[in-house]
Amino acid sequence: MSLDNIQDIFDFDNFDYFYHETSKGNAQTIMQQGLLVDGTNIIDTNNILFTTASPITEEMVTSSQQFIDYIQSEASPNNIRDVSAMVILAADKENNGQIVDGFGQSVNGVFYQGIIYPEHVVGYIDMCELEFHPNENYEYAEEFFGEDTYGM
Repeated sequence: MSLDNIQDIFDFDNFDYFYHETSKGNAQTIMQQGLLVDGTNIIDTNNILFTTASPITEEMVTSSQQFIDYIQSEASPNNIRDVSAMVILAADKENNGQIVDGFGQSVNGVFYQGIIYPEHVVGYIDMCELEFHPNENYEYAEEFFGEDTYGM
């Protein structure tokens, strides 16, 4: 899906949005299995979500070109840390961004305090190709993307 009408995937009246930057391979896994959150890389945060994600504001996506410029400035597909995908997360306004559930397990030697389940993952943006890939597991996928998007 082209980013020309990226505003169409956002409903700021009813949802808060966040992004997490990672590689395309990780983004695809996150859409299927969720985003693990270790919760240790930011001191004094009041929401564990902010240890791994940043808010997307309505102002950021007012202009598709402005958002595309931002995405391109954030992209860094290299061998040190591959930042080639921007995972879009959504939280109902009444949740105040509290979409991280308890996890409390180690995976590949890293202890993760929480998980953001796939139903909160709207999809991801390929930061190199500038395309949006919707997540069929997103709770509101049909409402935002329609049945035809996934061949349902």
